[in-house]
Amino acid sequence: MLSITFAPSFSAEVSEQNQMESVFNDATIDVLVVDLPCSEFDKCEVFRPNHLVEYYGADWCEPCEPLELMLDNMDNETIAVIQHHPSIFDQTYLNYSKFRFEDQFRLIFIPSIVINSAGLLTGSGQGQELNQVLASSTINYSGIDDLSFSNGTVFWNTSTPYNLTIWKLESVEHEFDNRSLNHLAVDMKTLNNTQRAENLSSWVTNATSRLVFVLQGDDYQQLQSLSSNPTGDKNLNERQQIISELLEYDGGYDLAIITFLILLVCLLPALISFRKLQKQVDNESE
Repeated sequence: MLSITFAPSFSAEVSEQNQMESVFNDATIDVLVVDLPCSEFDKCEVFRPNHLVEYYGADWCEPCEPLELMLDNMDNETIAVIQHHPSIFDQTYLNYSKFRFEDQFRLIFIPSIVINSAGLLTGSGQGQELNQVLASSTINYSGIDDLSFSNGTVFWNTSTPYNLTIWKLESVEHEFDNRSLNHLAVDMKTLNNTQRAENLSSWVTNATSRLVFVLQGDDYQQLQSLSSNPTGDKNLNERQQIISELLEYDGGYDLAIITFLILLVCLLPALISFRKLQKQVDNESE
């Protein structure tokens, strides 16, 4: 009886887990992380996280705060978190993040969370669902055969046709709240597949930066929704839409125009009489 009772639910959980793992592994990406500072004469430690979590938010987005606080408490050694600000209304807006938001992932709402460039979480419950998805799935990153970072220069090798994208993350003060965004993307550069070395000394000016190396294609990435309630919260261009709506004519002036015309018609006889009296006075004066 017990086996009959629990077998369907257990089978469903296994099926869901296998489905998520299949989604993530089909993304065929690789991720490596380097934390600065490191010794100027020794190679920096390079490690491969278990998951890549890309969070899209904005300083003016109120529902974003609890998600950002949750992301700050995640294990930096097992999960690589990249915070993106794709909104032009943010002081920390980054055009590379906007391109990834709109063109590569074709997202609409913030906050949104992209997991391993394959799964998408939106809606009010994405914070709780993120922990569930990460705990119940694994991904086998591969593609970067070798990568080292020494004396400000990155050396890498791959047998894939993909380019290497490098995200530079820094801790940045929130525009309105008295707190910091600890994983904010402040810049990005791409190394061509044929380019096996690059000196980043002049690019990495902050000694506390984190570099996230992502091996992935530049084309549109089809995301699979992993949310139980996949509705969004705030449109990225919400402020711009509100201003446009205020400027658009929506028919609300009709009543005022009709009232003005009625009053004008009522006053018309008085205006005509006044004009006749004015002419009469002018004739008598002559």
